[in-house]
This record gives sequence, C-alpha cells and structure tokens, in this order.
Amino acid sequence: MSFFISNKQAGRDGTERCAVPFLLPAAPLEMQRLTIPGSDEFGRILQDMFQIHNPGSEDDYYYFLPSGAMMMIYLLCPHQSAAVLCGALTTMRRLCIPAGSSAFCVRLKAGCGDWLCGSGVYTLADRSAPLAQYHPAAEKLLQELMSTDSFRERGLAFFRFLSAQEAGAYQPMALLRRCVELIHSQYGVTRVAELARTIGCSERYLNRIFQERVGVSTKLYSEMVQLQASLNGILTTHPKSLLNIAVTYGYFDQTHMNRSYRKFLGCTASDMRYADYRSIHTDEIHMDF
Repeated sequence: MSFFISNKQAGRDGTERCAVPFLLPAAPLEMQRLTIPGSDEFGRILQDMFQIHNPGSEDDYYYFLPSGAMMMIYLLCPHQSAAVLCGALTTMRRLCIPAGSSAFCVRLKAGCGDWLCGSGVYTLADRSAPLAQYHPAAEKLLQELMSTDSFRERGLAFFRFLSAQEAGAYQPMALLRRCVELIHSQYGVTRVAELARTIGCSERYLNRIFQERVGVSTKLYSEMVQLQASLNGILTTHPKSLLNIAVTYGYFDQTHMNRSYRKFLGCTASDMRYADYRSIHTDEIHMDF
C-alpha cells in the first residue's frame, strides 16, 4: 500500500483535475489516505480510504463536502465503536471525532452503492444508517478494525473483507460509469441534455438512473463536482482574486460561484478560502453507539 496525499491528478491535456471527491485540510486532526487505482482488484467499486485521527484531549470535528460518493464510516473510540453507511451528501456535514479516537472511512465510487444496499441507494441521500443493516459481516469487521492500531493494518483488514465478499466480481453499470467520468473530466460543467446525447440515452432515463444509483439528480451531481473542483483550485492556488477561479471552473462570475457555495456550504467562496468553514453551522453525521 502506498499513500496518495494530493487531491489532484493530471489529465490527458496536462491540466490537473480532481481525481476523487475532494477532502478538506484536516489540521489539527491527522489524516492518512490511500486512493484506489482503477486497475486495482477493487478499483471498480472503491474511490479511496482514509483515516482521521484526533490526537488531542478534546473532541473535534471533521467537515465533509457535498459529494455523490457513498461512504462507510467506522468510528473507532477507545471504549466504544460504531459503523454507518452514509449516502450522497448535498450539504456540508461534520463528524465528531472524540479525543484519542479515529474515523476510518471508505468511499465508494458514485453509482456503486447498490453493491451494499441494492436498490435502496436513493433512500440514504443526506442521511446515514447502521452499516450492519446492509451487511451482516459489518460488526465482525468493526471489531477487527478496533483491534488494529495502524491505518495500513486497517486497510489490509478491509481488503480482506472485500475479498471474502467477492467484491472484485462487482460490475458497475457501464452507462452510468461513463457518464460520471465525463462529468468529472469537464469539472461538472455540462448540460444534462448534451450528456444524454453523448451517452446515447434520454434525459429522463439518465436522471432516473442517477436518482436510483447515486441518490441525486444528474444536474445536482454535476453541480457538486463543479463545487469541489473550484474549491480545490482555491485552496491549492490561494488566488488574490476569485474571479479567475470562477471563470476557470465554469461559473459566469464570482457572484454566480458564491450562489453555488451558499447553496451547498452555507457560506461564500471567500469564507472557504480563509478556511473559516469551522465557524459555519452544519448538521452532524450521526453515529449510533
């Protein structure tokens, strides 16, 4: 296993694209992360896995951006633990990580949630549910993760879990996979009608499979990709002016970009530039112990 720290990946044209759903800076929390290449045995189903550790003496929060990727969250506390399956998020959410505890997270690729919850993907949009409700072996894996100390050991344990469940045989829907790839290659700046024509289906059908298999509409998924791409640009380049960022990532102007940020994050792009998101009120991802 090797660790991939950057949130960017070079595209064929030499530009850097958001390769996976963007993660916000974690300080003072500690983060380790492993991206899963498409050529990997489980590359068809997994985006990445990461661990957020709170080394402090007080509880702290990690903030998740809106994303169409379903996520398994294992909260590993010294005396208690919990595991939930979190659906697509359309607003920023925060996860409480108790002092001395870690959150081990695994993100599925958009459209692959049916591997765990069948046709019920859309019912988990903007909510979480106990993972054991969807997989009988979840509790056993949770205990194994609790008994290990390092991110590497936990990652290997999760891969063993996937092998035992024959997850490598999973085949995502080819049409949806192609559509998601196109949306990311264009930073989310695409019209649903054009996307449907390129893929070779109707808008109605495309929206239906997004709702059923991702949990949000095609348009909303594209807007969230655009948001993440633009925010990645802001936090990696630290521009003095946000106008160029807005235009680069397909917004009409900075006002248009700020409307999107308020819709998904409850703040402006400038607020995120100065990492003031910790002062923004957001709902929590509930972990039931």
